[in-house]
Amino acid sequence: MPGKKSLHIESSGQLCVYCGACVGVCPLNCIYLDETRITFDERICTRCEICVKACPVGAIEID
Repeated sequence: MPGKKSLHIESSGQLCVYCGACVGVCPLNCIYLDETRITFDERICTRCEICVKACPVGAIEID
């Protein structure tokens, strides 16, 4: 979608600790967590950045 900011979770650098803080604060419930990864439903996400602020290790970036 043109003009929409992109989401990025930095798990390759071991930043994401899979705590689920982002999942619990998402007002649209578009973040999903399992044992090995976190995913976002990019079609629903409005890039409100609430998850970015909730992440205790700074693993989520919205560009």
